[in-house]
Amino acid sequence: MVLTSITLWTILLLVVALLYYVRRVEPNRLKTEAVPVPVSGLPAELRGLKIAHLSDMHLRESEQSISISRQAVAEIMTRQPDLICITGDVAHRSECVDLACKVLSPLAAEHGAYAVLGNHDMDQSLELTWFCEKTREVAPAEWVTRMAAIGVDLLLNEHRCLRVRGRLVVIVGIGDPSCGYDDLEKALSGAPRGDLNILLSHSPDIFDNPRVEWANLVLCGHTHGGQVQLPGIGAPWAPVWRGRRRAAGLMRVGERTVAYVSRGIGSGTLARLNCPPEVTMLTMDAGDAANMKMVR
Repeated sequence: MVLTSITLWTILLLVVALLYYVRRVEPNRLKTEAVPVPVSGLPAELRGLKIAHLSDMHLRESEQSISISRQAVAEIMTRQPDLICITGDVAHRSECVDLACKVLSPLAAEHGAYAVLGNHDMDQSLELTWFCEKTREVAPAEWVTRMAAIGVDLLLNEHRCLRVRGRLVVIVGIGDPSCGYDDLEKALSGAPRGDLNILLSHSPDIFDNPRVEWANLVLCGHTHGGQVQLPGIGAPWAPVWRGRRRAAGLMRVGERTVAYVSRGIGSGTLARLNCPPEVTMLTMDAGDAANMKMVR
């Protein structure tokens, strides 16, 4: 009887400790991922180019949300990237646009900061539709104006051409594929072939579009890495249409296109296990992606 009681109390304490860890500890353990990115045929001038990737802050009026997001922004500025890319869900819902812009305002890089919207930025999620009270919705055009005021160029199915170290870098940003706002054909219309071509998409579902292979590098978020990563299994579930292999990390789409899916900063359920929030520092280099895991 005593042994049984000890066993049961031990199990209970372990469960409580695990719940505390996944809710209170790991969601606040921001990790900076330093990721070398092999780009086939990358010119020598662009080798060593540093790109900061930030995704899924889910900013709302909560101490945890604001604190971890500010840490992420400060970490990016400490690393002094050449370019900053933000792949959506900066706010948990669009009414938090002012808070999102306030937190993002310190961001600056020599070649600019570029962003796309996520489904939460446009109030498009089952959570918001089914369980949350209806609030004021901020239109994409207002997002563009607010983000421009803090020096972030928000791309709505469009592209930008940059001169970086004497070479042409083309950045394309699309609407969120997870809720049907993407138009890659429109975004690529008139876009030249650059020495480095970057595509920003909130959801990795864009990988299913054959035109994605226009890009050398695709940056995405949305999945939060599945929020739970199990040893030997990975993420049991992630919000993507074509398999959990797209949940997080560096991968290959097609023959030469390299993609990185961020675990993000925030989390819809405020719980993480073996999947800490991340800021990503990507360093461009010449190389071959043939040995990477293929997700399409």
